[in-house]
Amino acid sequence: MRASSTRNPSDPAWAWKPFEPSAARPWNTAAVAHLHRRAGFSPAYESLKRDLLDGPGTSIDRLITGEPKSASGTTAAELESTFAAMAAQLAPSADLVRIQSIWLYRMIFTAHPLRERMTLFWHNHFATSDVKVQSPLLMQRQNDLFRAQALGDFRALVTAIGRDPAMLIWLDSTINRKAKPNENYAREVMELFTLGRGRYTEKDIQEAARAFTGWFVVRDQFEEVPRQHDDGAKSVLGQRGNWDGDDIPGILLKQPACAEFICGKLYRYFVSETDAPSEKLITPLAAAFRDSGYQIAKPVEIILRSNLFFDPTTLRRRVKSPVEFAVGTIRALEVLRPTVATGDLANACSRMGQSLFAPPSVAGWDGGPGWINSTAMLARANLALGLLSEADGGLSGRCKPWELFVEHGSGKRKDLAGFFALLLAQDALAPEARRQIEQAAMATNASDQAAAREVVRLVLTSPEYQLA
Repeated sequence: MRASSTRNPSDPAWAWKPFEPSAARPWNTAAVAHLHRRAGFSPAYESLKRDLLDGPGTSIDRLITGEPKSASGTTAAELESTFAAMAAQLAPSADLVRIQSIWLYRMIFTAHPLRERMTLFWHNHFATSDVKVQSPLLMQRQNDLFRAQALGDFRALVTAIGRDPAMLIWLDSTINRKAKPNENYAREVMELFTLGRGRYTEKDIQEAARAFTGWFVVRDQFEEVPRQHDDGAKSVLGQRGNWDGDDIPGILLKQPACAEFICGKLYRYFVSETDAPSEKLITPLAAAFRDSGYQIAKPVEIILRSNLFFDPTTLRRRVKSPVEFAVGTIRALEVLRPTVATGDLANACSRMGQSLFAPPSVAGWDGGPGWINSTAMLARANLALGLLSEADGGLSGRCKPWELFVEHGSGKRKDLAGFFALLLAQDALAPEARRQIEQAAMATNASDQAAAREVVRLVLTSPEYQLA
């Protein structure tokens, strides 16, 4: 496939060619912030400034490999030790909000934001809810699995999720016996996890369900019970053998539809929720995924480095999920020392429509316009007000916009609106919104601190800020 130099977002040769800044498509703060919003979370000021100087190649490298330190200055190794210790304190009696708060804390402080974003992607892809599982401990273990393979081996991930106790309980696999196979997991592993609807038959599901018989959860651990396994011959997607559950992922990944299905979902996640990609556009991305041996990092890296990812038609074509909105805001405004009470933040995310570890169905959250309704928008505005309040509370009293402006900006009121527009929205604000924040910045009846809080509130509640 020969790459074209002429801009054509529908041409895969141009679309997946690595982005090279030009006068027409510069590497500017809008491009830097776009990269962080999609592949991590909204960036802090120093990250914007650093990546603007370093260029796309180095900036993307950092996101893919992770950074040596977090924004708080703690080394990545120290952070991982802290996160592991927090998770290890979990007990079967831990509640849902506790594991939600641990994950949000990790997202706020992580030195590897792309890995957390991919962990969030797989949580929605292999959607499992504690509402039915009723074990935060098992949900935490599943979350650790997603993180371990976030950018790793898709075959290993599919194999492991088939043995995952939370998934087994969620899809009733614990009643999957030789005498009466349960088809729930076999159906979802094809329809939602690997192939997509219509790319298998009911017979394939029935035969695959037989392969998964005998897999149970005993005292919170996966356990095989040989007497409950159907060891007879089975035919799945044209392949016949005495298959067990560990054989099914290999059969599924041999189907061309598998790589196409996963790459289509990655396109929606990183490129656009509104414009469905053509088969022609997905084909080379899927081929690269297969040729890599289903290494997840391969299509992710192609997307993030591509012309299409940085094309103007791609900018702000996704709605921020509640978690993206909340975590990105906290990281951008450097609400770190101290940070918010993440249990309160978890509850705020739930009010905005995203309760971590409790997606609404096996299909996960719909996303897109589904995040934006009157109730959700009110909850977003309330979170912004809570963060900017001077009161002493779980979410309030920690965000200091004026101090942030003095640290990174000129400290002069005339520059206040421009600083926060650049930090939080770059060039996206509509003229009327820009006029409002400029008026708020220069309000003579407001103190410096009050003016800064009002400027930030106006940006956080603007339509433009809701888009990634």
